This record gives sequence, C-alpha cells and structure tokens, in this order.
Amino acid sequence: MPEISAVCRPGSTVSSAIAGHRIPFRVFLFWAGVSFWLGNMTLHTGSYGIAELRASLSFVAELVVITSATRTVTLDRVASLYCLGGAMMGLMWLVGSAFTFFVPDPNAVSRQFFVPFMEESLKLAPVVFHLWRQPRSGLWTMGASDVMLMGAASGGGFGLVEEAYFHLHVGPTRAVEWFQLTRINGPTLTVGHSTWTALAGATLGLALLWRPRQPLNYLLAGSGLLWSIIDHSHHNYGIDRTGISVELFNFVTGYGWLSLYFFIVAGITAVGTDFYALRAMLRSRPELKLQNRKILAFCGPGDRFKRLWAFLIERRALAYMLFRGERAIGLTREKLAHQAAFLERHLLKRATVPCSPQTDTISTTHG
Repeated sequence: MPEISAVCRPGSTVSSAIAGHRIPFRVFLFWAGVSFWLGNMTLHTGSYGIAELRASLSFVAELVVITSATRTVTLDRVASLYCLGGAMMGLMWLVGSAFTFFVPDPNAVSRQFFVPFMEESLKLAPVVFHLWRQPRSGLWTMGASDVMLMGAASGGGFGLVEEAYFHLHVGPTRAVEWFQLTRINGPTLTVGHSTWTALAGATLGLALLWRPRQPLNYLLAGSGLLWSIIDHSHHNYGIDRTGISVELFNFVTGYGWLSLYFFIVAGITAVGTDFYALRAMLRSRPELKLQNRKILAFCGPGDRFKRLWAFLIERRALAYMLFRGERAIGLTREKLAHQAAFLERHLLKRATVPCSPQTDTISTTHG
C-alpha cells in the first residue's frame, strides 16, 4: 500500500506525498468533496443519478464542441466550475434551511420567489468570482462564448442532485431533442438549471465583449440572469396552483418555451460575435493565418497539436482584445492597444522559434 504522509513546511502549502508524488492538500480536499458529492448522489438515486450525470455532462460537452472554434477557457476550468456549481447547491441547502426556519410553510408564496432568486444568483456566483479574480488583461482576452460555457458548467453541477432526486420520485420525463435536461409537462417547458445559467452567462459575456454605453451595459449583463429568475419563479409558482396569476406567468414566459428560444438566440449571438471578432482580426493581420503553416514547421509530430492549439487560443485572445479596443475610450483603449501589441509580437514569434517549453507557454488561457 502506498505510503501517505502529510507534509507541511514553512513558506509552502500543506501537501501530501503519495507514492513519491507530492499533491497539495487542497487537491485532496477537492477530490474528497467531489467523490462524496457524486458517490452520495449515486448511492441514493441509483440509475437515475447516473442518467442525470450523463445528461448534464452531455449538455456541457455539446457547448464545448459548439464553442471549440471560439473559446479560450480551458477544460479544467470548465470542470472546476461544474464542481463549484455542485458546492453552491450545498450552500443553497443551508440558505433554504434558514429560510424554512422563519417561513415553515413549503407552499408560501414568498418561497416561490425567494428560492429562484437565490438559486440563480448562487449558480452564477462561481463564474462572476472567476471573472473578478482575473487580472484585467486576462478578462480582456475572453470571448462571450467563454462566459456562456462557464455558466452552463456551473448550472449543470448545481442542478445535478436536484434533478436526480426529482426523476427518482417522478420517473423519466419528456425532453426536447438535443436538450436532455429539459422537462416537458403538457404545454409547459422547464429548461433547467444549466440552460438558465448558460443564458445568464451569455448575456454577461456579450456585455463584457460589446462594452455598450451605460446603462445599456448593465441591462445587457443582467438581462439573462433576470429572465432566468422570472422563468424559474414561473416554474416554482405554477406547481399545484391555478388561477389568473398562473396564467399571467404562462403568458409572460410563453409556458417556459421563451427561455429555450432566448438561450438559442443568445448562444448563436455569443459564438457569432466571437467568430466575427476573430475573422476581423485575420483580415487585418493575414500573417497570423495558418495557410503558411509556419507555426508547425519547427515542431516534431508529438508537439504539433499542442503548439497549434496554443497558437489558436492566443490568436482568439488577441482578436477579443482588439475587438474591445475598438469600442474602448481613453486610458482603457491605450492599455488594450499596448497589451494587444505585446500579444501580437508573441504570436509572430511562434512562427520562427522552434518548439520549446518557453515558447509554448500560454499566458492568456484562463485556468
């Protein structure tokens, strides 16, 4: 059995040694939490939990494929946000328990509006925190599709356990094709946590990329979150209720179908805007196109894909930085121009310098 020992030295983080490999304690803690989260869910929900996990990951994987030509965020960051979304569900359980202490009636109207507001806010919180902790130069190199993808991941992790228990008690439900996390109940559609948060992420990402003037920037950034809260409240409020208030909710939300249409439009707009920014950059800088294949000329077969992907990621980062620079003013515009010039020199250097750990370092990825 491999020896496991705790290691703590002054000036270093706590770590453990397993079979000669030192692993930070926070990595142990992270994987212990993930194992408990998924293991406990699977133990209590069985095949329904496994099916929900597969559907949740499939939705995120679909968006990874759709954004493969535009994203700069790394897959490990997407995975960590998925897990952070699950952690936010645990925090929501504590918030819900505290709310129940003061409002014990499960059918109270206040609960039907408080819970959606808190859940939608907590699902988006890991994405906002990631954006907030990025240096400004890192935030400038992100596309709208990056934020949408991170939102989908966080929302997927958040809703995993809830949906697994729902299907355990209710059984399988009808879903829209290609959107396996949706639920069709008569004329009503519930798009689910992942789609709600992906919509909120898409509008936030578009606001950060387009940089419209105030107050349009705040309206665009918060529109997806606001609509998700409204539609989520529509879903919760309509359970076991009838009357004019329910019909009004159904009319405003299009029986939940508007959320699906809004998400599709927002997703196409996010990916389309990112792709437009990339094409505009290539038109003005043809030397960064891949036709001459200089970027691969000095690489061995094993390094070609790695170096090509690094080049494509940095090229997208430059495109988003230039796109923002065209819409910025004053000192921000100057800073964007300076950062873009530095990144462009680095990209051009890749075409003439042989593969090496130094030249393959990606300074603009968001892991």
